[in-house]
Amino acid sequence: MTQASPTVINDIADLYRILDEQPEWAEAIRSRLLGSELLSVPQRLDQLTEQINELREVVSQLAATTAENTRQFAELRETVSQLTATAAEHTRQFTELRETVSQLTAAAEENTRQVAELRRITELQTRRMNRMETDIGKVKGIGAQIRAEQTIAVIADELELFNPVQVPTAELVKFAHQLKLDRSARSSFIRADLVFLAQDAHQSPIYCAVEVSWTVAHRDLQRARRNAELLKQATGTTAQAVVAGERYEEHLNWTGVAWCELED
Repeated sequence: MTQASPTVINDIADLYRILDEQPEWAEAIRSRLLGSELLSVPQRLDQLTEQINELREVVSQLAATTAENTRQFAELRETVSQLTATAAEHTRQFTELRETVSQLTAAAEENTRQVAELRRITELQTRRMNRMETDIGKVKGIGAQIRAEQTIAVIADELELFNPVQVPTAELVKFAHQLKLDRSARSSFIRADLVFLAQDAHQSPIYCAVEVSWTVAHRDLQRARRNAELLKQATGTTAQAVVAGERYEEHLNWTGVAWCELED
């Protein structure tokens, strides 16, 4: 059985719509706002009106009786006058209460509008901050990558390698097809941050798969290891996984991965 979606109220229009669709909600809110005593006022007024009508009937009947009845009618008329005054007072009090409820309702609607506006502003500011953080991260990452490309020789020197030459993307595409990588793996491999071919101290060729990040994380080490292994499979040549950046997270597994610090 499909579970009903929770009711969401975003503005006063949603509240009006839900009250129209759910009469029991409207009745519950009316009971909460007015209270049982105030809700019973119309019934009391109806009862009072019924009593007045009955008294008027009595007065009409007594009008045809003796002087004593006339005297009694006068007394009853005074009683009716008092009841009428009481009814008028009740009506005045009910009018005042209704005005108070109207004011409270208007205040509640204004508060709801203000809360909705504050929520909208907060969400907007949060989205802006998230975009700013993302943009700053991208700029920092791009800057780190540019510096890495400009300092291939420095990275090679730190690894005690010689004659480094950057491997073009077209060459990586050829390797990816040679390995018959699926589309996702192929796209990730050919977009490696930096791949270069150098020579070790024995003049043996060695590929370096470099991942560049402002702050090196576990994912960077995984990508570097994977790309180095793919280079080794595609070329039959030794390949070294390398990560480069300005700092790295703690508790990383550095097995098989070389670290190269990029200076500011």
